[in-house]
Amino acid sequence: MVGRITKGASIRGVLEYNAEKVRNGEATVLYGNLVLGDCEQSDTFDMRRALLSFQPYLDTRKIKDPVFHVSLNPDITDCLTDAQLTEIAREYMERMGFGEQPYYVFKHRDIDREHIHIVSVRLRDDGSIISDSNERYRTGAIMRDIEQRYGLRPAVKEQEQREFDTARRVEYGRDNLKQQMKSAVRLLAEQYRFGSITEFRTLLNLYNVDLEERKGEADGKRWNGIVYTATDERGKWVGTPIKSSALTPKGGYTFLQKQIARSDADIKSEQIKGPIRGTVARAMHRARTQDEFVHLLKADGIDAIFRQNAAGRITGATFVDHRTKTVLNGSRLGKSYSANVFQELFNNPRADRASLLPKLTAPVPAPAPATLRQQTPQKPEAQRPEATARQHIVPPKPAPTPPRQTEKIRTEPRGLSPQPHPAQPTPRGIGESLFRAAGDLLGQITEDGPMSQEEFEAMRRNLSRKRKPRRKRTISR
Repeated sequence: MVGRITKGASIRGVLEYNAEKVRNGEATVLYGNLVLGDCEQSDTFDMRRALLSFQPYLDTRKIKDPVFHVSLNPDITDCLTDAQLTEIAREYMERMGFGEQPYYVFKHRDIDREHIHIVSVRLRDDGSIISDSNERYRTGAIMRDIEQRYGLRPAVKEQEQREFDTARRVEYGRDNLKQQMKSAVRLLAEQYRFGSITEFRTLLNLYNVDLEERKGEADGKRWNGIVYTATDERGKWVGTPIKSSALTPKGGYTFLQKQIARSDADIKSEQIKGPIRGTVARAMHRARTQDEFVHLLKADGIDAIFRQNAAGRITGATFVDHRTKTVLNGSRLGKSYSANVFQELFNNPRADRASLLPKLTAPVPAPAPATLRQQTPQKPEAQRPEATARQHIVPPKPAPTPPRQTEKIRTEPRGLSPQPHPAQPTPRGIGESLFRAAGDLLGQITEDGPMSQEEFEAMRRNLSRKRKPRRKRTISR
């Protein structure tokens, strides 16, 4: 069970949110504690009495945000009766210090998971304030106790927020279509980075929602608006279009423009674009068809969406990275990721892939043999001389004949540079000559057995005489 707490200054706004759910048949009133009127379960809600119940507790001079609003969310597999939900709400509020406060308990069924909302205030009737210190930690501890007592599925740490705040694909024909669209639009607009309304529209299409931007002029002033519509699996509009103002403020034109401005720096940052570009580039090298390319990227958490005209020509490509929650048109990644490049790669059998494919900046897994084309022999990697002193570096095995073929991808171990092949010595300077002489000495030791002390000293003196620098002659006048 997951508990989410929010604060607020307007008790009317929070009550109106829940009252609208009740009016639309998406919620019921389960319980009212120390409030005016009937406190039993009801399918109606008296807004006037509710506001009067909280009126004595709304002195904003003592506390800035007096409203306490919490939602308690069982797992979708948990089955709780209304009586159990009411008892859970009462226990939670008692342990959080709100047992003697007025509060309402609403059961929401606007999504697949039934859950409860509780509305109260932090200011007591004597003017003291209920502390919010460690309230999230205390809520988590209470949730764990309730899970054990009622045999509920425990919430997994670090997955609670992700599961609760994950947008779901809209399904036409399922109940509460408007609520499905509202939830999807709000979460996607809040969580993802995008650089234009067109990119946001591409993101929405993945969740069976489409938008239409509308512009006009009235009384000499220009206006911009957004209309949302649910779609089926083929992208065809279904249902009735809904204005953003009637759906959610976070889907409106003004909010989207603020999100675009806020995302601008991140989208231009190489820290964001770089990993996405690298993943796309590797998939381009490995894939031979458009479907294979899409499949490879999806396995890495990226959706590739291609736009095509009536003739089947690719006219655009957009990448949605769900790992970083970023939407990027191919043109933002560079010229090598434009629509024309993908058109040539996937729809022109005679295309020159070598000139079209972007350069790889990091090693990639070798593709399956069936997908290799234009193969080039792999150069055998030379062993560094000091490899004999490092046990973790295995000397290279003799290259097979003919040598194995693969793509031109760097395979040298990180930190080791290719060295000249031992069969073609290229000594450069005294240091390398000494190094090679030491190698010859080691070879002699290996072949003839251990040297005596006298032989070793004689060899050392011989090397010293050979490498002694010549003194400069001075001319006396």
